Amino acid sequence: MNKERFEAFTDAVIAIIMTILVLDIHLPTDDHSMRAIIAIAPSFLAYIVSFTILAVMWVNHHNLFLHVKTVNHKILYTNIFLLFWATLLPATTATAWFGSDIYSSTAAWLYAVNVIVYNISFSMVRNEVLKINDRLKHLYITEIASLILNIIALFIVFFWPPFIMISLLMDILLWSIQPVVRHKG
Repeated sequence: MNKERFEAFTDAVIAIIMTILVLDIHLPTDDHSMRAIIAIAPSFLAYIVSFTILAVMWVNHHNLFLHVKTVNHKILYTNIFLLFWATLLPATTATAWFGSDIYSSTAAWLYAVNVIVYNISFSMVRNEVLKINDRLKHLYITEIASLILNIIALFIVFFWPPFIMISLLMDILLWSIQPVVRHKG
């Protein structure tokens, strides 16, 4: 398959997911006070974190595929699996369920599980890419650290659900500071 078409499809799906995130934030039409804004602050904070997670996902996906010339069927299917878990983010995360009750351990746990399975699916995509290009082995350490962080968060959210936001911000930082292998040619 043409790499550009593959990347365009992935970009489009991520852009749609990012757009859908904001649709669950509802500003009150009958109350234009600061109290009304404060009431929706958890949803807005959850939106910011989820949007940033998706932005970091897009950047990392872009950096991963800078080094790929062609895309095979295994990469296509593992990428679709990755996008499936990414599309669940608006439902499980921030603005929809967890953002409406940041003290719900069930909602925080579901959010954490969604992020963990997303971690695993990104690793699967990277593993398929490594089979055709081994210049990206440095990502493995970041993926393992991210997975460990998210598994720890999975347990902490049972006791303090808002921790999921802290762990996701730490995850964003972790993925944002990873070294990038420069594209040659």
